[in-house]
Amino acid sequence: MDIDIKDWKKGIIAGLVAGTIWGWVALATNWVTGFFPLEESLLYELITFGIGGAVFGTVAAGFLVLTRQHLPFKHLLPKAIMLSTSLWLLLYFTGAWLSATDHERYHPVMDETIQGLALSVVMGGLIWIFWRRPVKAAQ
Repeated sequence: MDIDIKDWKKGIIAGLVAGTIWGWVALATNWVTGFFPLEESLLYELITFGIGGAVFGTVAAGFLVLTRQHLPFKHLLPKAIMLSTSLWLLLYFTGAWLSATDHERYHPVMDETIQGLALSVVMGGLIWIFWRRPVKAAQ
């Protein structure tokens, strides 16, 4: 499995940009739906959601770089959606499993679950959009 440095660069940049935008989209979606209230100021939440989204996007795009040759789909869009959704499901079920002993701390809410799942599909789409953009070589 030989991965070119250009693929890594493209994946990391696509993940960072897509993830940051995804974090802000997630914050806006949360604000519109009102599923859970903002806990801090808007500026603080923009920064936190942007950083969290950038981490999620970078991890998803990194896995895409590593596994895209082995995934069952022909085109990149379904591969990106499958990876971001799979990562979200892994985080969701891991969180549910880790918190199963403390029912006060974790209570699954179907509205938040559906919102998170839909946003993971959006993450895959954003990674695909930014993956297709050319990366300028440093001169």
